[in-house]
Amino acid sequence: MEKIILTGATGFIGTHTIPFLQDLGYDVHAVTSKDNTRDLRDDVTWHSVDLLNADQVAALCERVKASGLLHLAWYDDPKQRMTSGHNIEWVEATLHLARRFAENGGERIVFGGSCTEYDWKYGYCSEGITPTQPESIYGECKTSVHNILEKFSAKTGLSYVTGRIFFVYGPHEAENRLVAYAIRSLLMNKQANFSHGNQMRDYLHVADVADALVALLASEVTGAVNIGSGRAVKLREIVDLAGEKLDGTDLLHYGPVESKFDSPVVLADITRLRDEVGWTPHFDLEDGIDDTIEWWKKELNVATSQ
Repeated sequence: MEKIILTGATGFIGTHTIPFLQDLGYDVHAVTSKDNTRDLRDDVTWHSVDLLNADQVAALCERVKASGLLHLAWYDDPKQRMTSGHNIEWVEATLHLARRFAENGGERIVFGGSCTEYDWKYGYCSEGITPTQPESIYGECKTSVHNILEKFSAKTGLSYVTGRIFFVYGPHEAENRLVAYAIRSLLMNKQANFSHGNQMRDYLHVADVADALVALLASEVTGAVNIGSGRAVKLREIVDLAGEKLDGTDLLHYGPVESKFDSPVVLADITRLRDEVGWTPHFDLEDGIDDTIEWWKKELNVATSQ
């Protein structure tokens, strides 16, 4: 059974990758920063490792000797992620992890990249065509890792691909992110405030993102591959859909709030994902919102008859 190291295994996306990895027969070695793993799922092998600690990372790679690495861990404070200097620490940690993984017989790396690596003024983001000229230090650090690992893999023979993840929603999402905030507010019968909502974004259900990442791992595709739906939707339409399903459109308020990252359109070209990896989304937006609503109802212990 092929061993896989999964970092970020308790995170929003990482949690959802485990069933897909198991379905393909991988022996999953999941990494968490938690000291106590007894309350975590017992169908994978857990490793308590601080990925910012070089000695612990070296010991992990030597102990597991995995052939595959799905690296999703990163600094992820929602309020500070785009601007924090901690992103630089994760560049260093990722490169050290990749090197130690390769030294211990590792063969393939899938890195969780980001659509923020692109220059958003182009709107339509296509690998190899759209410039990678990030506005944020987060995006700059992600694309720097990609560039270095591409050259490292070419020199060492390591197989490497980065999945540039666009916009994600679904179960286990942080409560202050767009879709989760809207649904939670509606279920709690509270007013929800948003910007104008006319920005168009490429959103994908988290289970589809996880499935696509695992499909990348199982493929032989290298370089950068966008992970998105290939369809841009107004943020307002997504929020209004949740409002209609929960009979709470009167609780949704839109205003002129703007952001530095408030580009009109950000859309993924998913040609490589579809044609080379052979993957397409399973959730459409309506089914994805339904699934997310049901999860939040259970999480908040809201009557399902609502």
